[in-house]
Amino acid sequence: MNKYPRSAYVHIPFCHRRCFYCDFAVIPLGNKVETLQGYGSKTVKEYLYFLYKEILSIKHKSPLSTIYIGGGTPSILDPKQIKELIDIFRENYGIDYGAEITMEVDPASFNQDDLHGFIDAGINRFSLGVQSFDNQILEKSGRRHLKEDAEKSCSWLKREYDSGLIKSWSLDLIQNLPLSGYKEWQDDLKKALTFLPPHISIYDLNIENGTVFKKLVDLGKLKLPNDEEAFRNSESTHLILKSSGYSRYEVSNYCLPRHQSRHNRVYWSGLGWWSFGQGSTSSPWGSKLTRPRVSRDYREWVIRQCKFNLDSSLTNKDFVYKELDEKIMLGLRLKEGIDIKEMFKEQNWGNKKFESNFIKLLKEWDRFLESGLLVRKGNRFFLSQPKGMELSNQVLVSMFKWWYEINKD
Repeated sequence: MNKYPRSAYVHIPFCHRRCFYCDFAVIPLGNKVETLQGYGSKTVKEYLYFLYKEILSIKHKSPLSTIYIGGGTPSILDPKQIKELIDIFRENYGIDYGAEITMEVDPASFNQDDLHGFIDAGINRFSLGVQSFDNQILEKSGRRHLKEDAEKSCSWLKREYDSGLIKSWSLDLIQNLPLSGYKEWQDDLKKALTFLPPHISIYDLNIENGTVFKKLVDLGKLKLPNDEEAFRNSESTHLILKSSGYSRYEVSNYCLPRHQSRHNRVYWSGLGWWSFGQGSTSSPWGSKLTRPRVSRDYREWVIRQCKFNLDSSLTNKDFVYKELDEKIMLGLRLKEGIDIKEMFKEQNWGNKKFESNFIKLLKEWDRFLESGLLVRKGNRFFLSQPKGMELSNQVLVSMFKWWYEINKD
């Protein structure tokens, strides 16, 4: 496999302030930022200069079929800056007719004029980071926006979608935030459904090192739903969204027909992608490369890449297949699951080793097949819904154990 990647992720690290659960590579700029001329504009322009240098450093490429602008809060940028970014791809890579061009936006970080400007720049799919419609939950999580901001943003996106000006949009929520009990979570889901988003992402709260939430947990000052409550919330999510016509096509993602995220499927399907910007990770031909998370280090890295040679992972078109454990992990996240024997073939194991390792994996998975977390049809394995998807970590931990055991010698 030596085709050039057809997808690109771009990281815009700027945000107004860091949320209490966030451990991403972000640069908080405060509430008064004006990215074109005012406060914070020098920082933004300097970053974009080096970002563009990195994008232009790739000499051989194919037209792109998906672009995803994530962050951070990309909607901090002015529509003119988003247009400049997309135009660089259009002029130097090419963008397919019908390409999916997604941009993450946060409530209270853009207005209707900005939204129209983003659409005019070429954005045709938006991912709106609502997280909750409850003001107490939002405040407790360090979010900047209020319920009213979220409702306005949803209404604007719904109107643009209904009028045909954008192809799709996603409403993103976080499950099991502090103060989000069963009733509060039901209220959030029901409110989200009133806007009829074509796509809904439901992310579980993870407590990451270095975050405000982690510090509060360590001090015993953060009350979160227990495992039983969290499972109840997750189970209700699946049932409510399924009854509303949404298909759970991936562990964290639900959509109406024909509204899957084409870009995110690239990651889950093991295909190659470009990635640009501070802290982002690329994998054009299988080998991963993560850029520095700190601004100064990222700038120096870009200078070295342009002055000397690009990292070999960005130029070597000999495809390096992902480790089998990673491929199984990614594939099991999808509704259709994996054909395990097809994956095994890529290992070039002899017949005896092939069968031996397959039997060992089946022994690890027998209890999950019996309990109904995992389903087998021929050589295809997939997680059941909702239980298997909710408890997928149990299946994955057993798989990682199997992978370690067969490779430890």
